[in-house]
Amino acid sequence: MERQEKSWKRRLTAFETGKILPWWKQPSHGFNAFLMRLATRLGDGWLWALVAPWVIWQWGWTRGFALAWRGTAVGLVSVLIYKVLKNRFNRKRPFENNDVQPLLAPPDKFSFPSGHTMNNLAITIYAGHFFPGLLPAILPLVVLVAFSRVYLRVHYPTDVLVGAVLGLLVGTAFPHVPLFSAL
Repeated sequence: MERQEKSWKRRLTAFETGKILPWWKQPSHGFNAFLMRLATRLGDGWLWALVAPWVIWQWGWTRGFALAWRGTAVGLVSVLIYKVLKNRFNRKRPFENNDVQPLLAPPDKFSFPSGHTMNNLAITIYAGHFFPGLLPAILPLVVLVAFSRVYLRVHYPTDVLVGAVLGLLVGTAFPHVPLFSAL
C-alpha cells in the first residue's frame, strides 16, 4: 500500500512539475512577486483581522462577535485537518525537488494540501452563509491567495485544488452543526 502511495505521489508530482516547471523557471516580475507576497500575507490571517471589525460594525457587537468567534473556530478546525493531512502525505515543497527558488519562505515543511487556501475558503464560505454580501468582496481575495501559493513556488497546483475542495467542504459543513447554524 505504501509503495503504491509513493508511486502515485511521484507520478502526480512529475506530471505537475512537467507542466509548471517551465513557468517557474521564468524570472519573476518584481511587482507581481510583491503582489503575490502581499496576497499570501493577507492569507496568513490578516485578511480576517481586517474583516472582523467591519463585520462587527455592520452587524453589531452581539451578532458580529458571534460570527467572528465561530469563524475562528472554523479556521482552527481547518488548521487541524490540514496539519494531519500534511503530516500524513509528507509531500515535499516544489522547490525541494526542482531547480527553482521559492519567492517566499513557506510556513511549514510539507505542501499537500494548501493550508492558506483551505483556511481562507472555509472561513469565507462559512461567513458567506450568514453574510452573502461579504462573498463578492472576499472571494476574489481568497482566489488570489490560492494563486499566490503556486506563483511563489511553495505549492503545486493540486495542493491548492485539494485545499480549495477541503475548505469548501469545511465551510459548507459548519452551518449544519447546531452551535454554528445560527448567530
